[in-house]
Amino acid sequence: MEIIAQAVRVIDYENNSVQRRNVNMMPKFKDYIEQLIVHVSNNVSIREYHTQSTRTEVIAGILEIAGNLETPDAIEEKIDSIAERLVRNEREAQARIGHMNISVQKGSLIFALFEDNGNRKCILAKIEHTGFFDERDYSERFGFSKDTKKIWKTCMFDLNNLNADQFQAKIYSNTVAKYWWFDFLELVECQNDRVNTYKTYDSVEKCLNRKLKKTAPYDNRVIQNAMYAYMNNANREMFDYDNMIEKIFTGYMPNDMTGEQKRELHERLNRLPEEKGFDRQFQALPDAIKKKAIRTYKINTGIMLKISDIGNENDISAYEDAYGKKYLKIRLSDDRTFQTFARNNEDNREE
Repeated sequence: MEIIAQAVRVIDYENNSVQRRNVNMMPKFKDYIEQLIVHVSNNVSIREYHTQSTRTEVIAGILEIAGNLETPDAIEEKIDSIAERLVRNEREAQARIGHMNISVQKGSLIFALFEDNGNRKCILAKIEHTGFFDERDYSERFGFSKDTKKIWKTCMFDLNNLNADQFQAKIYSNTVAKYWWFDFLELVECQNDRVNTYKTYDSVEKCLNRKLKKTAPYDNRVIQNAMYAYMNNANREMFDYDNMIEKIFTGYMPNDMTGEQKRELHERLNRLPEEKGFDRQFQALPDAIKKKAIRTYKINTGIMLKISDIGNENDISAYEDAYGKKYLKIRLSDDRTFQTFARNNEDNREE
């Protein structure tokens, strides 16, 4: 890996300022940049975007830097311009969300242009910085945490062809933060949230049905219900596919599914985003999967059970009597339905 250009700018939207940091005075910065590149390159919790054109400010600046590496001062000035744009966008974003007692996460902008295995790429990352007072020489120090959770946002551009009409970008964000990709980077989603929501649910549902519907129907139902509840959670700001699989499947204790089935299914689920073409991160839209909440079950000849919201399936339980006859027990809240099926000469109360 070759680091071609690197820079840090402290972004202070509260005071509307950008501060340069001299990376030459930070001896371990190159090591940090290399670790950051490896982390960002291997991070699968990303979403794919592309540029609107090559004339928008950030990508135009990056292309100018990549094409004029012999002018260090011009590179620094161009990075300043990119950082100043971020300050403006963060001030605007804070003005929009301030009334909700939410603050834009503070940090530094890292720029890195590098080449790895013949591929030229550029990373922009918003990262928490740490300032501290060094008692040894009474100076102020500045650094970054190795904790990857302190990496707020990243964008990686593929720059193999500097003359291309469009450039692909992979974005990670720990929050929805539309200002990062829409206002600052001026990118376009390769796939919108509605398409991502439906394709994710539909792909996982079909995968589970193929593997479990016949051999482990109870596990299939429970896992799908958990997936629906996870994706239908209106309080979740950002949907993360890997986090969902961890929550609903990795720690799940099977009822009928074998250990081997679970292992194979887990591997299959991990490959689905790439195989079926949906992003691992997006803002889930519950309305896109509303029809998935409807289920129909065959009960007996001429009797079908239709459920319009699978979140209510916990009100249904199954049991088998001493004679081998199988029944479903459904908790009722509608008294008229209960009275319709209750005979007066029977004791309708259980001890």
